Amino acid sequence: MNSIDALQKRLHDESALVEQEIQSYNQQVEVLTQRLEGLKRAAELFQSEQAAMAELLQVGTANGGAIARAMPTSPAAKAQKATASPKPTDAQKQRAPNTQSHSKTLARNATRKANQNNSLTRIDMIAAVLKRHPRRTARELIAILNKEYRWKTTESAVTSNLYTRRDKFAHAQADRATNRPVTWSLK
Repeated sequence: MNSIDALQKRLHDESALVEQEIQSYNQQVEVLTQRLEGLKRAAELFQSEQAAMAELLQVGTANGGAIARAMPTSPAAKAQKATASPKPTDAQKQRAPNTQSHSKTLARNATRKANQNNSLTRIDMIAAVLKRHPRRTARELIAILNKEYRWKTTESAVTSNLYTRRDKFAHAQADRATNRPVTWSLK
């Protein structure tokens, strides 16, 4: 019976080793998937507005500067770097850094500065989303705008922008028989 117990223990140890190896590979897949999503987002930002490029530069700088060194800087990004204060203020020294709120603040500042330079408006953001994702409902637009531009908006704000700019946006009528809502596209 000793040899059977030894064989059973060896099989148990080997199966535990294989499970650990599978977990290790799964973790590597998750890390690579996140990296791939980041690279896809970077590719999308290259095709969008100049403010999005500034956002990409700021996020790359916040994450260690890997992207910022490899990309040429735009004039807007250079202006933002020039206006940034090299020394932290007293309020910045007092609070502990929170990376999640820091990245949200960077994105908000990039959008705000771009709006001050009249280079990216909410209409432009909606148009860019509809160009990449045509025939979307207002709720789908809100989700995509939040994901791509971190613009947390309401349905009434989006629809008011869509209805007031009929020169840019077209909509398909709702069909109550098939329970299909209004969908929007670029003209």
